[in-house]
Amino acid sequence: MAVMDSLRDDRSVAFGRYQLFPELRVLLRDGEKIDLGPRAFDVLRMLVEANGKVVGKDELIATVWGGVIVEENNLQAQMSAIRRALGADRDMIATEFGRGYSLSVSRNAPAPVAASPAFPHPLTPLVGRAAELDDVLRLIAEQRFVTLAGPGGIGKTRLAIEAGHHLRGTFADGVYMAEMAKIAESDLVRPAIEQCLQLPYVQLRDKHLLLVIDNGEHLADAVAEVVETLLNHGPGLRILVTAQEPLDGAGEHVYRLAPLAVPPADTHTAEQALTHAAVRLFVERVAAGLHQFALDDAAAATVSAICRQLDGLPLALELAAARVPVLGIQGVLAGLTDRFKLLTAGRRTALPRQRTLRAAVDWSHNLLDEEERKLFRRLSAFAAEFTADAAHHVGAPEQESWHTIDLLSALVSKSLLQSELGGATPRYRFLETIRFYAMEKLADSGEVALTAQRHAAFFAQVAQRASGDWTELPTQVWRRTYQADIDDIRSALDWAFAPDGDEQTGIDILTHAAPFWNQLSLHGECQRRLTLILNGSVSIQARQEMMLQASYGTSLAWARGPVAETGKAWTRALDLAHQLDDLETRLRAHYGLWLYALRCDRYQESLSQARQLTALARQIGDEDTVITGERLAGVSLYFLGDCAEARRLIEMSLRWYERGRSAQTFLFGMDQYAAAQTYIARVLWFEGFTGDALEAAIAAVARARAIDHACSLCCALAEGWCLVHALNGDDEAVAQASATLIRTADQHGLGFWRSYGEMFERWLEARRHDPLAAAALLDRLAHSGAPPGLNG
Repeated sequence: MAVMDSLRDDRSVAFGRYQLFPELRVLLRDGEKIDLGPRAFDVLRMLVEANGKVVGKDELIATVWGGVIVEENNLQAQMSAIRRALGADRDMIATEFGRGYSLSVSRNAPAPVAASPAFPHPLTPLVGRAAELDDVLRLIAEQRFVTLAGPGGIGKTRLAIEAGHHLRGTFADGVYMAEMAKIAESDLVRPAIEQCLQLPYVQLRDKHLLLVIDNGEHLADAVAEVVETLLNHGPGLRILVTAQEPLDGAGEHVYRLAPLAVPPADTHTAEQALTHAAVRLFVERVAAGLHQFALDDAAAATVSAICRQLDGLPLALELAAARVPVLGIQGVLAGLTDRFKLLTAGRRTALPRQRTLRAAVDWSHNLLDEEERKLFRRLSAFAAEFTADAAHHVGAPEQESWHTIDLLSALVSKSLLQSELGGATPRYRFLETIRFYAMEKLADSGEVALTAQRHAAFFAQVAQRASGDWTELPTQVWRRTYQADIDDIRSALDWAFAPDGDEQTGIDILTHAAPFWNQLSLHGECQRRLTLILNGSVSIQARQEMMLQASYGTSLAWARGPVAETGKAWTRALDLAHQLDDLETRLRAHYGLWLYALRCDRYQESLSQARQLTALARQIGDEDTVITGERLAGVSLYFLGDCAEARRLIEMSLRWYERGRSAQTFLFGMDQYAAAQTYIARVLWFEGFTGDALEAAIAAVARARAIDHACSLCCALAEGWCLVHALNGDDEAVAQASATLIRTADQHGLGFWRSYGEMFERWLEARRHDPLAAAALLDRLAHSGAPPGLNG
């Protein structure tokens, strides 16, 4: 320390990075003025002038307070103010217990947590982030202040390091990285960044450099203030911040980092799996610890499931990969039921919050205030994405709805919720790993039962609205509005019929759930749930039973086929519909009884049901259902041998559908347009128009695929495509289609359609070994309403 012999008003005392002007009462650090109160300034001046010697407390109080008697805590307050002003250099002030204070002259204390000016080199390949890297490099070139935002463990730091490494040759004055994760106080942000840059702010004006500020979310205000100051001093400066939430600073451009792409559920080969970045990262990390590991087809589905369950979150994938040498692939998948205990094998050199999955999420959770934490844990009741209205009713009914929106925005901003803005109404969702954590917090809070009850009550209302809209909205509009709610409908039903649930709420949901089972071809699930309820001891009102029996009849038709229970369910639904004068259910019951009779080879009876349906539809002015009734009559007539009349009626219905006159084609559990195309193909083939028949069969499959309806696709494959190609002798086409038919049926619990697929596989086998048996089987398939064995 150099103390000037003569202290004029323009003379200063220098110590370390500081200059003190006693007469001007100014303190500078690296040329920048430091704000200090008058008494704190006088105390610091005395310590500077003591040149490292201890200055007693009594002497400091007597001099600074001019003889006024004050308590010692007044001096302590001024010492605290000086230390705050010195920031990372606060250790220069030493307390000599029982004596006083001194200013250390032996060292210039560095910022204890500042990053080394040597920019870190990537230690592992950057996997699956090529597009994101290009985006970040472009943003840095175009903007001076970029924030890379995303949840903990998503790979923000790794991407920032890669970007900085790519740009080292671009910035003449270097690329620097300041790590904020170990800094706990806002006062230390500026000193840490200064220490990283190793030059005062005033010297930035002519510098062309990139500064990466890593992990700034817990000090957002302080980091934003420092960034603004830096950018004002350095026009050639670029700053890249990584944080779980935007800093809301002036000129900030936010880039939200999404999870790595994960494979869909039907991924079965290594080649398919490795096209997704999450799988490539997992495999690369497993191979790093298990040199002989290579992904093969046998492990592809399991690895894909691991990646899906971990949401493509890089930290979680790396921690899971570290467990493979001990547990194996199957063991890791099984262990994900308690993922926060499983995923604890992080690198010893990583920050503490990056060593376990729980620590990473704990860090994020600790940034929330109490209201945000309350909503965060309650939202874990949602099994899938949800709207702001749903969040309000389930998670914050005690709040104003606008306040709930503010809380949702905060959770999105802090990367604990994902927002989906593609539809007409914004929706929100958890990454599954974050939801597991929130569920633990909900359990700890003692709010599970209350939150589950609110959730079930809300989705009982959703199911009721969906049921009403099913007959009013066009099919695609209904699906866009309600399809995403199916997982929460299931979750609500599971709770309602659990021992501590509310059975009546469950009945309310099931009563109105038919559109979900029909639209999404979930007939196997519907049949299982309703079998338990209708054969149980739950009290059910007549109207509820009518609607449940109608749903049960539909689900049985596709899950099991023309079994006796199917006919009983529809007969009971029709009886109750007559008693309650419910015309809509009467229509559905006639359709169900038509289908049941058709599958039982009782074609005259099926024709009678089709005509009753048509007459009732005409009576109430339902033209759409009149057309459906005519199509059903045409199918019955086809099996009765009247192909000409069958063709007339089915083609009439096709003209209606081709003109787009039908808004809701799924009302009876099957897309009526695809079904009409399917049966006109059969009629045309037997009338000798084999080319037209093939085109109609192809069109039916294309229609069913386009609308993404599994039950309609199975119908088009079984009763159209497979049959027409079998009649044409195209074994290869039948083999491929029957495999697709069986796979699709299994995915949706459509046992009736699986039987069709198995029957075509039997036909193919017979073609190779017993042509006569194959011909007999094909004739039965062509002239029967159901596969042999299901209809007697």
